[in-house]
Amino acid sequence: MDANFAAVVYTPKQTDKSALPDFVKGLKASGVSVAGILQESSVQSGDTMRTIESVDISTGHRIPIKKPMKNEEDCGLDVSSLTETSAVLRNVLTTDSNSVPDLVVVEKFGDQEQIGEGLLDEIMQIIAEGIPLLISVPEPALEIWQELSGNMGSVIDFETDALQKWWHEIAAT
Repeated sequence: MDANFAAVVYTPKQTDKSALPDFVKGLKASGVSVAGILQESSVQSGDTMRTIESVDISTGHRIPIKKPMKNEEDCGLDVSSLTETSAVLRNVLTTDSNSVPDLVVVEKFGDQEQIGEGLLDEIMQIIAEGIPLLISVPEPALEIWQELSGNMGSVIDFETDALQKWWHEIAAT
């Protein structure tokens, strides 16, 4: 292991993405300080279109980031809400050294980050500060992530055992 961050890689066809939120829930239950953002996708009652919200892991605050679209091929990303989402990560960076979390989780390395925008600055600053980080990365974007991260960090499977193994190695250092 060459750095204390990892890309948690999932395939585009992977429908069960519960490993990361379940992992975070388990860490928090065992007293590990976890910050960052998870994403929750839902279809509202009586609707056929999906919405996506970023959820602040520390507070539970929900930020709608993708509006329902009639055509799933349309993005629907509310770029303005990325500002609010990025504030969650900036808060990690501005806390005093006594309250820095043990782990930051970012779900996910999306289209905006892949082109150098979105949350990428905050993600890279967290890495530069040496705060352990897990970021979910879609398999087709892994090469972009590795290039942006200097081919450093671990690449792990999007499964509970891999997440736990990685965390035990990080926590032991």
